[in-house]
Amino acid sequence: MRELYNKNSANFPRLGTDRFFSDYKNEYKYIGFADDAFKFVSEAQLLRPELWERFVDQFRMEDADSDNGWRCEYWGKMMRGACFVYSYSRDEKLYKILAETVCDMTDTADENGRISSYAVSHELDGWDIWGRKYVLLGMQYFLEICNDSGLCERIIKSMRAGADCIMAKIGSGDGQKKITEASRNWRGLNSSSLLEPIVRLYSITKEKKYLDFAEYIIECGGTSVANIFRLAYENKLYPFQYPVTKAYEMISCFEGLLEYYRITGMEWLRTAVINFADKILESDFTVIGCAGCTNELFDHSAVRQANTDNSRIMQETCVTVTLMKFMYQLNLLTGNAGYADAFEISFYNAYLGSLNTEQVIEPTIKNGHPGLFAEPLPFDSYSPLTRGKRGNGIGGFKIMSDGHYYGCCACIGAAGIGLVPKLQLVSAQDGFAMNLYIPGSVRTTAPDGTAIAFETDTDYPADGNIGITVRTDKRCRFKLYLRIPEWSDTGNTTLTINGAVADIRSGYTPLEREWQNGDTVMLSLDMRTKAIRPTPYGHQVLMNKVIWKYNYIVPTYDSEDPSAKFHVALRRGPLMLAQSSGLSGDLLTPAHIAVSDDGYVRVNAADKGSVPFRCLASFDVPLENGGYVTLTDYASAGKRWDREDEIAVWILNE
Repeated sequence: MRELYNKNSANFPRLGTDRFFSDYKNEYKYIGFADDAFKFVSEAQLLRPELWERFVDQFRMEDADSDNGWRCEYWGKMMRGACFVYSYSRDEKLYKILAETVCDMTDTADENGRISSYAVSHELDGWDIWGRKYVLLGMQYFLEICNDSGLCERIIKSMRAGADCIMAKIGSGDGQKKITEASRNWRGLNSSSLLEPIVRLYSITKEKKYLDFAEYIIECGGTSVANIFRLAYENKLYPFQYPVTKAYEMISCFEGLLEYYRITGMEWLRTAVINFADKILESDFTVIGCAGCTNELFDHSAVRQANTDNSRIMQETCVTVTLMKFMYQLNLLTGNAGYADAFEISFYNAYLGSLNTEQVIEPTIKNGHPGLFAEPLPFDSYSPLTRGKRGNGIGGFKIMSDGHYYGCCACIGAAGIGLVPKLQLVSAQDGFAMNLYIPGSVRTTAPDGTAIAFETDTDYPADGNIGITVRTDKRCRFKLYLRIPEWSDTGNTTLTINGAVADIRSGYTPLEREWQNGDTVMLSLDMRTKAIRPTPYGHQVLMNKVIWKYNYIVPTYDSEDPSAKFHVALRRGPLMLAQSSGLSGDLLTPAHIAVSDDGYVRVNAADKGSVPFRCLASFDVPLENGGYVTLTDYASAGKRWDREDEIAVWILNE
């Protein structure tokens, strides 16, 4: 049996609970846009030692987060993504930077091992536990790439001490504070997300006290007003109906619950996690693969996404990346291709759209903070759905003492691209599942230990023709499960192996044979452009009016925008198409796109050279008057971040 897990990983082993596994030994080499994204994130962010030093300095100061802030999250968030990126790039310069900053972070601990950006006088409040959570996670993910046994021991010692400091003051004993009361924010939801690194720490150390503490966190229920884990298990409410609806933090809590299930095998936990994920996809997953039209909250986004009166602060990049990570985990857990479908939608639309590839300085900095050291951040924070622009503020914006600034979305962004190879090709007991069709190659190991490489030749997602060639030095039998996306009608999807037609199944199509060098699989997906109409509101029960009598901090409104029904969204494969004012003119004027009776739009590929910005794909879309309008993929549009560059994925059409 091949070794699927790094000995340093908190994930070893999971053979009793998960259907698929990510093999840490896989080697990837992408061609084109995906590799470009890795290089952009590395150069714009991860290979900058001064950033790492600045984030560690927040823990050296006496009270960097004296305003009950979240500067404490920056280091761990970015470290997690950096470790994912390193797993792809194997860049030794990056590894050296990461090893140095981990050592720097362990050096910030006080005599008790406490690592915090909060003074003792007001610790265990605000975002203190949240920040300590991210310190633990950053160290844990570095362990998975660490090749120095002495450094591994140093990190584990630091994590134990840091966790023990928390456990001495959080709990149910005399003089201890309850985990859900260790923050004045979101009824303790943010502090309860400590569950994930505590379970992972148990996986690394096997010290029962950490598993016991994880059980305590679960018993506290995630919030001070309701047990969200039990709500998910009972499956009667949607997440937007819970008493606290902060999307990113809530998903983080359920990631911890999933890790606890992997240790204990308690089936109600698995049921709760899957129920929660499915409810999100049903009620809050938008066409671009994010959630939240009211700030960063679950708010029944599936029905309100075409409203023109939604918040300007919406569809947060932190939510996008956290959803991607959650969907990745659900795919590993269940082997359900639908979670990989959701990941792909998020990646090609909301996520790639957030990359600040044009290196624009956020307009709010130029206009509102002229005294700061202004520089572009690598990621945008919020994505518009109806007519609007990118660059609507820096999510999690905080100024540091040296006059520099950063934000939460900028720190979490690297994890998004880093997750792509982890999900692209996953291992199963009897072979592999290919989830993503990225041009390039991946080298891996078959169940019997044979070295295998898969070479993918495609322009996907610009078109649906995908060629996969197997490279191996000897014949080898295994199953190759190919994901057939839900949007690709099986009647319009074709598959051949060495020219011979093979049957197609929805979800995963298994191909079992004795593979030999040069075997070629050709997959052609149904890339017709589908017109999507807004979902009517109907009868919706929002938690602030019926169930809990209030919503914490931000009210969720249930008034339907009467103009929503006049919009249409166009999906071509995994890509959402978008208007751009530079191509389409005034976005307030109805486009009158010609939608056929079958609900599809007969688009033609356009010359990308005629588009005044870089794009993955562009199409001439027919209009009712016989003319055409040029649309591009949503992720590529609006990269100038100004009012002269408005975009819309929900297009005013009548």
